[in-house]
Parts: sequence; structure tokens; C-alpha cells
Amino acid sequence: MKILINTVNMDLRGGVANYYNAIRDKFTEDVEYFIVGSRTNNDSVCHTVIRFVSDIWKFYQRLKKGNYDIIHLNPSLDLKAILRDAIFLLIAKRSGLKVIVHVRGWTESFARTIENYFAQLFGCIYFKADVFVVLSSEFRDRLFRMGYRKKIYTETAAVDDDFVSGFDIDSIVEKTEKIETNLSILFLARIEKAKGIYEAIDTYRILKNKLEFINMTVAGDGSELVRAQDYVRRNKIGGIQFVGYVRDQLKKQAFLSSDVYLFPTYYGEGMPASVLEAMAFGLPVVTRTVGGLRDFFENGKMGFITTSKDPSVLADLVEKLILDEHLRHEIALYNFKYAKSRFMASSVAKRVEDIYLEL
Repeated sequence: MKILINTVNMDLRGGVANYYNAIRDKFTEDVEYFIVGSRTNNDSVCHTVIRFVSDIWKFYQRLKKGNYDIIHLNPSLDLKAILRDAIFLLIAKRSGLKVIVHVRGWTESFARTIENYFAQLFGCIYFKADVFVVLSSEFRDRLFRMGYRKKIYTETAAVDDDFVSGFDIDSIVEKTEKIETNLSILFLARIEKAKGIYEAIDTYRILKNKLEFINMTVAGDGSELVRAQDYVRRNKIGGIQFVGYVRDQLKKQAFLSSDVYLFPTYYGEGMPASVLEAMAFGLPVVTRTVGGLRDFFENGKMGFITTSKDPSVLADLVEKLILDEHLRHEIALYNFKYAKSRFMASSVAKRVEDIYLEL
């Protein structure tokens, strides 16, 4: 069996690139990759149009020569990706191939627009797909409402097995049983407003006024980084360290040196990989009901999940974790075991291959 996966440039940052970097060496089937979309972070409009036309032509030529059985597309549910991958889907079906549409991000406003105004047009094209893979039961149910009647799988993001190598139950016991004099909250994501950066900072500010022994690490870069740093300075919030974008060992160290993961996002998340990574490192999580998190997150057993963006609500939840050492320890063990059984890239790749085989 031979599969062609359309994916973004895996040298760039982002969820799809991270996902395939994690699972690409875990496949046992014959898998090849076709790169679509931006090759850099600074494409001009003219270059984007030329690249788009070139990608379509190269994809068509690849299918003529490649002798593939399955084409695996990876759009987010936004206008640009949906229009682009509609063409790839039609070319693949015209070539008589099986097609998987693996929906990654999910822009809710765009989803409502499709369902309310363009459901028939969307269905005429995308319902030619043989299988959908989504990251949330909510996404699955919306596709059913729009009329899709073939198989829909729900899947997760992936945590690279190598990334968490060396971290085990003994590491959790050692970390949670020592006497803490300086507990650390971690926010690790792109620094964007909708990712909840200001809610996270304000949550910490409330807690810092009550608990002097805590600190906070903000890891990531983005369009709001400078403004977020200025916000901290203007409000004289002490104990927050901005460490910039981290990867590999620096990213691992950020998780290892933290005690609670705080991610109050209201972005159009599919399945925030950082939450899964935090769980794999035994961190209790405080987050919001976005994307696929609501399908598996067990409130009180994995940390706390809420619909609220109110920093005072978030602060109450984080405080419970900070002040209850036993609860932190129990959640740490539970999250570690859950992540190891469900989110490791080796397990995710096996589940994806099972979809290929069934198709």
C-alpha cells in the first residue's frame, strides 16, 4: 500500500508540521509526502499565487507517476486551506484514488458560514472524500448534520516518543514529593491574544498577590509578544520570565521545570498539542473547553477545564493545584499514564495506519 500525504513544510513551526515530524518515522506502510503551502514565513502575495499554481501542477504530475493507493489531505477549516485542498481532492478523485480529509484546525465562524450558506457546495466537493478524520466529536457531528454519511474518525494530536524519553513515574515521584519553595506556572504557545496570553498573565497576577512563592514562565513568540511584555512591565508584575520560542531540549526543560500548565485559549483549536505534551510530562492542566479537549479531558482528574475566560475563575482553579500537593501528585501520575497510552506518536501512527488499511 502506497500513501501520499499532503502536508505543510515540516521545517516550519505549527501543529501539522509538528504532528508529522513526530509520527513520520513511526509508519510501517509506504508513505511519501507532498509539500503544499508556504515554504517560508515571508511569502509575498505574488509568490503565493505562483506557488499555488505550481503546487497543483506538480501534484497532478506526481499522481500520474506515483502509483498511489490513498491521498491524505490535511486542511484546516478556513477559507484558504479549504479552497486549496478542494482542488487537490478533485484531482485525486478524478485519478480514481481513495482520499482521506484530515481536518486540523477549526475556525468556528467559518464552519457556521459553510453550514448556513454553502453546505451544498461544500458537500458537492468534500463529500467525495472516502473518509474524514477530525479532532473533535463536535466537528464530527457538524459534518453529519451537513449530510456526510461515510466514515468519520476522531483522532488526537501526537507527542513525539523521543521528546519524552527518560521521563517516567520515578521522575514524577521525585518532583512532586520534594518540598517546593518555588512553584512554577507554564504558558507555552504562540503569543497571540486568542491563545489566552493576557488571561494567563492576569491569572498569575491574582495568584502572585496571595502566593509569593510562585513564578511563571511564558514560552513562545508571536504577534503579541512585545505587547505582552510591555503589559507585564506597566503593571509591575514580578516573577514572569519570557523565554521566547523553545524547541527540543529547551522545550523539554520548560515542561520539566514547571508544576502547572495554564492554557486559557479561545483560539480555533483542533487539539492543542501543548496540552498533551504537558500531560505526558505529568503536569496538571488548567485550560478551556476548546476543540477535542472536551472529548477526553476529565475535570478534576487531569486538572481543571472551564468555559470561563475570567482570570479570577482561572486563578481559583490553579490555586487548588498549587496548594494541594497530594492532588498535584495524583493528577501528575494519572496524566502521565493517560498520555503514554493514548497520545504517543507510535500509537497515533498505528491508528492512522489502521484507517489506511480499512480504507
